[in-house]
Amino acid sequence: MKKLKLAFAGLWLALCLTSTFVFAQTEITVSGRVKDEKGNPVTGATVSVKGGSGGTSTDADGRFTLRVPRRGVVLVFSSVGYDQQEMKAGSGLVEVTLAQGGRQLDDVVVVGYGTQKRVSMTSAVASIAGKDLTTRPISSLEQALQGKLPGLTILDKGGQPGNSNTPIVLRGVNTLYTSEDLSGASVAPLVLIDGVEQPFSNVNPDDIDNISVLKDASSTAIYGSRASNGVILITTKRAKSGKALVTYSGYYGRQRSVSQPKPMDLASYLRLENTAYKNVGSTPPKPYRDQDIDAYIQGNKTDPIHYPLPYDWYSRAFHSAGQTNHTVSISGGSDNFKGRASVRFQDQDGILDNTNSKLAEARVNTDLRVSSKINVSMDIDYRYENDRNPYGLANILQFMTQNAIWTVPRYPNGDYGGGTQGNNPLLLIDKGGYNHQESGYFIGNLKGVWQIVKGLTFTTQFASHSTNISGKLYQNTWNTQDSNVVKKSNLHNMLTESRNDNRDYTINNLLDYSKSFGDHGLKVLVGYSQIQYTSHSLSAYRQDFYNNDVQSLSAGANDATKDNSGADAGWGLRSYFGRANYAYKDKYLFEANGRFDGSSRFTGKNQYSFFPSFSAGWRLSQEKFWDGFSDKVNELKLRGSYGKTGNQAVALYSYFPTLSLLTYDFNNLAAQGYIQTTVANQNITWESTTAADVGLDASFLHNRIMLTVDYYKKRTSGILLTLPVPGTLGLQAGPQNAGKVDNTGIEFTLGTRNRFGKFGVDATVNLAINTNKVVDLAGTGPFYYGTDQNPRYTIQEGYPIYSFWGYKTAGFFQSDAEAAAGTFYLRNAKAGDTRYLDLNKDGKIDANDQAYLGNTFPKYTFGGAFSFSYSSFSLNFALQGVGKVSMRMAGAFGQGGNYEGMVPDIYTNNYWTPDNPNAEFARPTKQDLRNQTNNDRLVLDASYLRVKNAQLVYRFPSRWLQKAGIGQASVYVSGTNLLTFSKLNKWHIDPESMSGVQNYYPQISVYSLGFNLSL
Repeated sequence: MKKLKLAFAGLWLALCLTSTFVFAQTEITVSGRVKDEKGNPVTGATVSVKGGSGGTSTDADGRFTLRVPRRGVVLVFSSVGYDQQEMKAGSGLVEVTLAQGGRQLDDVVVVGYGTQKRVSMTSAVASIAGKDLTTRPISSLEQALQGKLPGLTILDKGGQPGNSNTPIVLRGVNTLYTSEDLSGASVAPLVLIDGVEQPFSNVNPDDIDNISVLKDASSTAIYGSRASNGVILITTKRAKSGKALVTYSGYYGRQRSVSQPKPMDLASYLRLENTAYKNVGSTPPKPYRDQDIDAYIQGNKTDPIHYPLPYDWYSRAFHSAGQTNHTVSISGGSDNFKGRASVRFQDQDGILDNTNSKLAEARVNTDLRVSSKINVSMDIDYRYENDRNPYGLANILQFMTQNAIWTVPRYPNGDYGGGTQGNNPLLLIDKGGYNHQESGYFIGNLKGVWQIVKGLTFTTQFASHSTNISGKLYQNTWNTQDSNVVKKSNLHNMLTESRNDNRDYTINNLLDYSKSFGDHGLKVLVGYSQIQYTSHSLSAYRQDFYNNDVQSLSAGANDATKDNSGADAGWGLRSYFGRANYAYKDKYLFEANGRFDGSSRFTGKNQYSFFPSFSAGWRLSQEKFWDGFSDKVNELKLRGSYGKTGNQAVALYSYFPTLSLLTYDFNNLAAQGYIQTTVANQNITWESTTAADVGLDASFLHNRIMLTVDYYKKRTSGILLTLPVPGTLGLQAGPQNAGKVDNTGIEFTLGTRNRFGKFGVDATVNLAINTNKVVDLAGTGPFYYGTDQNPRYTIQEGYPIYSFWGYKTAGFFQSDAEAAAGTFYLRNAKAGDTRYLDLNKDGKIDANDQAYLGNTFPKYTFGGAFSFSYSSFSLNFALQGVGKVSMRMAGAFGQGGNYEGMVPDIYTNNYWTPDNPNAEFARPTKQDLRNQTNNDRLVLDASYLRVKNAQLVYRFPSRWLQKAGIGQASVYVSGTNLLTFSKLNKWHIDPESMSGVQNYYPQISVYSLGFNLSL
């Protein structure tokens, strides 16, 4: 908290300095009207001071009023679908006519260590403005980008406050991983915020100016060994000189679960269990006996305490919850000094009790003009986060579908029920304990720019980034009070405390030269970069505290149960890089990049490696032969690139012969020693990706329609594998660079921006198709993960990484005789059992008959953003979805009542009986999972299309606001995750969730009311 107070004190000082200067200027008022070439008013056009902050928008009649610092400043008039106009401010009314067209091709795009005009780019780079990210309430930046850019796959796999699970993959997975949540390997893009590597979560979406996604090797090779998964560059907002601009944005939202599984109704559940027992030749126990069922159903209606429902947890545990977010910023200054400061506070309650995340953040970006040739900027950002969850949250969520049957959630006297198995999710949420984590993130970023001579600039940057995380995991003692059935207790209260401190330092030095020679343009960049990273962690454990209120580590039992551990690690990266751009008549374009990286993760001759790339572009629309098409096709550019990037994310110290602690017997006494268990590989080096890209950029009808198409092919080589070694070696095999994976794909983006008087339409759609294939495992594999009853995955040549694997089926046996004559999975197959296919025709069903069943990662990703405006109103909505991806049902969702888990209502009257032979599910059985082993009937299509966001905005007319001294103001209502089209809807399951037992924190939808204001 001390750091937080210092950060806010610095913020307050910056605000005072900025305000003191900017309000000392003389202001005038400028009014006028903006129209198009036909004389129609242009609604919503932006009017601002060139090089300054603040501005206003035209109202429904195209009129505006704006306070400016002084007479003679340059006003900038702009609107989507029109060419920008500039005019000096003077006395009298201003009349401005905007010509239809577009300046999108002149946009400046952030690329590695610099910027480029979009029209001159030869690489595959997608970008998005910060204002397009804040059209929906979000708890993480990843959510804001979902579906926005082609090739960027973001899967929202849970809405836990402070810990949303949203993995990011760019143009397919390049390296091997062993978990469906993509946590088993480094597959995420490199993320740089203002030139410094940081997590996505370290930036406030309201502070973002723009985001660039570097997709092909030509754009990413300048980041070398960290760029094989792509690069995302985030630039934060900076102040402009002029009058102080104060802004506020905030919202209040109500959250609810996107999906809520529905169990079978009581009568259907009892009868299914009755059938399951009889199908295996057992006598159903109470309450499943024929004579019990009707009495139990009636008893539940009149006495639910003694006749409880089997699983009533989703309706009892989940509820709506509030979420608030507030950001205030102030910016302004002079040409010599300007600054922008912002503060943010976010409070997100969870849809489960005792889940909450609070976040406070302060950022100050300052720019100082030391002289006509030297500029300095200094940025400081501090972020504090406090997350709280119940102890054992994953177990609690699993108990909602398994091992908590016939439990009364809570008795009228407040006691918690225990049921037949003694587990009660509500008890564990309220009384089980807590998982409390506090995080502090600080970054200081100092940058200097020296224009040595015209066209030659030197830039130096130093940044320090630290992360401090403290955790407290406390499990209470507790017991259930359900004496009518069973009593269950946890007798030991336990505490684990942890501390993690991570620090990194970045130095960048750049020399940039640009020069035009008639029709020739040349830009050259050379640079040096160095990164140093260190981490330190401590953990301590005690148990058996006096009571649950005593939670100090030293108050626990001082006996053999106590434990502690610690670790230190570090790595460094030293790099030399360069880029050269050449253009002839802005028509023929060429670019070359190269980076020479040295990493402490490797040794010897493998410590350094070179990563080059080349790209070229041809603007056909600038050729004379194109003159006849230029009024229809305004811009047409072909481009291509080829290059190499790397991935240094291997385990630290892999080349060292590391030692492990060993306890052994020496003279009948325990002694400690150390032993080497794994072969050290001093030849280990980076995984490398070579990639080729061919692209097309075009615009049509006065730049109202924009089209981008890219085709790419990537091969990643040197993927780490554990190859077999002779047993006589006496050590386990270490990783070696051996595997190969291919990714091939095509991407499309189509956008249009139009104005028809007061009515405006903007729309952008994108589609990406990715084909992933394991090419070579160097004679190893295939590798299998999972079990027969849980999802089974494979990594093997010829298939996508981590594919579903299992049995193919052909319906059910329709009679006992047919089952006896067929090829069956287990003995004593009966009518209603699944008919597994004998793929290798050897007369038996075993593991050799298993086959590919589906993708865990989507082949297709698509999205769309649409905006309709009329006068002061605008309606924005976004679509997002994926295709050709699967999910495997397991646990209670796949067992069909086998172990008295929750049975989803999709099973109701939908399982095989002699009277229902065409049912979707096999006959129910007890303690017999012959029909639930991995097979294609349990691997479901998880493709979906989702209305990700809808927002209705009202912008108050400028003529109202100017009287109150307000620049802009708007109010909006919005909703996220509003509607989902998916085959999994009948399961009431979120298609973005992971396979398995569904013990995940659900993704949320938010309905919010928000307000934006600028002064």
